[in-house]
Amino acid sequence: VAARLCHERLKATGVSATIKQRCLALYDMGLALQQMIKPQDAQMHFVKALQLIENSGESAKVTMVQEHRLVLGQLAACYEQQEMFVEAQGLYEALLLELNERPETDKRDIAVAMNNLAYNYSKSGQLQQALDTYKQLLEMKSADAPTEPLSFAITLANLGHCLMETGQYEQSLPMLEKSVSISRECLPGDHLDMAEGLRNLSSCYKHLGDVRKSIQLCEEAVAIASHCLPTQHPRIAVYLSQLASCYHKAGDLDSSIRLTGQCVPILKQNLPSTRSDLCTALNNLGLYYSEKGMVNEAIVVLEECLVAERSFLAPSHPSVGTTLWNLGSAYFKREDCARATELFRECLSIRENCLPATHPGVIAVLWELGDIALIQQQYAESLQMYRRLHDTLCVTFPKSEDMATGSDLMYLLTVTMSSV
Repeated sequence: VAARLCHERLKATGVSATIKQRCLALYDMGLALQQMIKPQDAQMHFVKALQLIENSGESAKVTMVQEHRLVLGQLAACYEQQEMFVEAQGLYEALLLELNERPETDKRDIAVAMNNLAYNYSKSGQLQQALDTYKQLLEMKSADAPTEPLSFAITLANLGHCLMETGQYEQSLPMLEKSVSISRECLPGDHLDMAEGLRNLSSCYKHLGDVRKSIQLCEEAVAIASHCLPTQHPRIAVYLSQLASCYHKAGDLDSSIRLTGQCVPILKQNLPSTRSDLCTALNNLGLYYSEKGMVNEAIVVLEECLVAERSFLAPSHPSVGTTLWNLGSAYFKREDCARATELFRECLSIRENCLPATHPGVIAVLWELGDIALIQQQYAESLQMYRRLHDTLCVTFPKSEDMATGSDLMYLLTVTMSSV
């Protein structure tokens, strides 16, 4: 109904209407289309509104500052809805610059723009920029925490999630726990926002090895989402996918495959807005198949995932690196060392670009590349990888390196050096 009324209003704004009236009519129509999950149609109207403002002359622009901000923000959100994160990022940067240039700007508007910008940094693989922006935002919101606790909790959760993406799980845990604690105090127990906080906290506990706690929190999130949403809603599929990954961590591959198999069709039905979540589910399903010994099925699913991720994510995005790792492992199990090496090298390039040198993900790829080169009797290549691995481990464990790992590595170094 809103879209129809906006369309009639848009047709009624003829040449006699002011630029502001035409701009607002386009904006309202775009907003209605965006709510109907028609982002491409919405984008067209927002772009037209932005062009109207920018071509209106300097005197008219001065009177349309607020409209310009509204259109910039919604066009950025529209790009974000289509997972065009680089395009959205550019608009949020422009919006934030404009807001900061005006002393009368409400700091809450600045906070919203910073939060959106940090989210897009994260989604485009620029994790350090995302962390820096979230930290600035948290510092800004700390003073208002007593009066705006939920807003503070959301920022804590976002920063905690970003820390998880960089592998800093111990630093992430207290932030996520505090965020969930604040939300429990401020929201009803079955509020949908509670489910998202519980899901993030579950993921952190899973990575820290507390599988029982992880499953408990994720099952609570699934229960809340199932109470609030229709059965086939994509958000429920996301939570089920997370629960499947918890069962995987507990060693229950059959439950993991069953749950993820339920998620994938739901997420495919809701494209393109579910592209990122679909890729996560496909990646996980490929991993489960591979560990179950169903290598051919794993390769098919992971190749599909890689093609999908490369269609909308930056080439250096950490998620692409994870898919390359899982796919390389599957090809290695099929004894296709050439293809596995190619994939692991791509993975290493991505992980070295966005993770610390001592991160377990970097160490794992170096070790795998060294092993594959050794199997193929490429001793010089193998030695190079093992030396890099040795140097990294010495930095990671300067005083108390794990003896089993150290002994294995020294043995491999000895074997390779003698072969060279």
